[in-house]
Amino acid sequence: MPDSSLPTQFDHVIILLPYKDIIDPPKWVTDNFTVSPGGRHSDGKTENRLLIFKDGTYLELIAFIDDDPDKRKGHWWDKPCGIVDFALTTQKDFDYDGLQERLRESGSGISYAPPQEGGRRTPDGKELKWKVTFPKGAERGEVPFWCHDVTDRERRVPIHDGKTDHPCHAVGLFGLHIKTASSKVEHLESAMVAITESKASEDGHFAVGAPAVTEVITDNWVAISKLASDSADKRSLLELTLRTPGRHGVPPIRQDIATGSVVIGFDGSE
Repeated sequence: MPDSSLPTQFDHVIILLPYKDIIDPPKWVTDNFTVSPGGRHSDGKTENRLLIFKDGTYLELIAFIDDDPDKRKGHWWDKPCGIVDFALTTQKDFDYDGLQERLRESGSGISYAPPQEGGRRTPDGKELKWKVTFPKGAERGEVPFWCHDVTDRERRVPIHDGKTDHPCHAVGLFGLHIKTASSKVEHLESAMVAITESKASEDGHFAVGAPAVTEVITDNWVAISKLASDSADKRSLLELTLRTPGRHGVPPIRQDIATGSVVIGFDGSE
């Protein structure tokens, strides 16, 4: 069973794409995944499609509507295309004050803004509402933001609509590797101790859970390490691993997209 006893749970990972790839997903997406409908967000700037997994997590394919530079300007995901961010959630009530206190004690210099309302409308007209809690003191994607549903989670992540079977056989998020400038690693690791309420394992993994559904998905993690080379471009790189139980040797996805790239690997362990 997924470990829902952990304080933090994977919610979703965000992949930024050109708008045309949202309207008509490219082969590297459709050859590997079943695409579910999404919708336009309430700010009128972005639109998404979802790749939903049996463990209740998902990949969010997002784009700025019509690739409009005015919609990009000042937005937290005004970044090169690729994996740009990730969200955690909690099964229990979100202890925002406790999180802030742990982060203050960590000395990381990272904190969170107060939760704010968000939402979108589905293609069939249903309104979805949630609250998101965004980090301060780090670039987006270096530490998670938080997503907590106001409307039922099943409406946002419909895992029972028959679209969780994927050609690549992925059944959930497994791990997210954040590669960043060496000067940031210690601060981000200190923050992740406070965020996940756990210390890193010997291999540097911070344990997170998955939403409490019926699939057998365990040992999920977030890891932080320094970039292989501290070049002039110190933007952090996010690499994702998906779980494909019993299917070893599934080739990774390495895809150049517009100004960026996506790296998605597969873990076949039981």
